[in-house]
Amino acid sequence: MHNYRRLRVYELVEAIAIETYRLTEGLPGNERWGLVQQMNRSAVSIVSNIAEGAGRGDDRDFARFLRIARGSSCELEAQANLCVGLGLLSKSNVAELRDAVDRIQASITKLNRRLIAT
Repeated sequence: MHNYRRLRVYELVEAIAIETYRLTEGLPGNERWGLVQQMNRSAVSIVSNIAEGAGRGDDRDFARFLRIARGSSCELEAQANLCVGLGLLSKSNVAELRDAVDRIQASITKLNRRLIAT
């Protein structure tokens, strides 16, 4: 079992979840049940899967939850890209989010490899 609060990747994913909520606050009200909800759920999914996986007693199980978290990070990035295409978010806001997602994905991949190697 791992303590998720001590994982560097957890700090990163928590920060991106908070930033995602801030970004989606500025989206139009008609997207409240569309992209706003979907992006927030994706960001929370990343955080939740890392915490839940870390709480499992098995490294293989944790690795599986990390893969799910990585998938949710891809989902968040795709949704943010869609917001740019629809003119709902600026390219610069999404560029910052993409950079954060890239860091998260690299960290998740590194941790996953370490778990599988043990």
